[in-house]
Amino acid sequence: AAQGRGGGASPQLDLAVSPMSISFPSADPDAAPVVAAAPVVVTVRVRQNQGPWLLTVLAGGDLIAGPATVDITNVSWTATPAPPFQNGTLSKTVAQQLAAGIDSVNPARNGSVTFRLVNSWTYSAGNYTQTVVFTLSAP
Repeated sequence: AAQGRGGGASPQLDLAVSPMSISFPSADPDAAPVVAAAPVVVTVRVRQNQGPWLLTVLAGGDLIAGPATVDITNVSWTATPAPPFQNGTLSKTVAQQLAAGIDSVNPARNGSVTFRLVNSWTYSAGNYTQTVVFTLSAP
């Protein structure tokens, strides 16, 4: 909606995430109770905006490997720079705020997001997968 944005111009939003997939290292849970994936670079650019913007992340479900699952809330993240980026925990039901701001972000701004998994002996061995959706909006 262009209301309240001056001149009727809609915000122009650009979002890039790289790499498009991550992997957690295999490790002994006694020695590494939390394992981290390589950082993900999230690039945000918001133009022609005169209001708040929001970047959220939502998991498509729990981590899945065949019949085995790991609750997605065992995956959290740390993000820099803060602000506008912030730390959090993945959810499969409610989109979680990863970053937010006011007005435009131009030139683009990069954030570094490191996903972390609580490591446990209770997980069944397997190659777990799940999709995570990043959404940039200027409501």
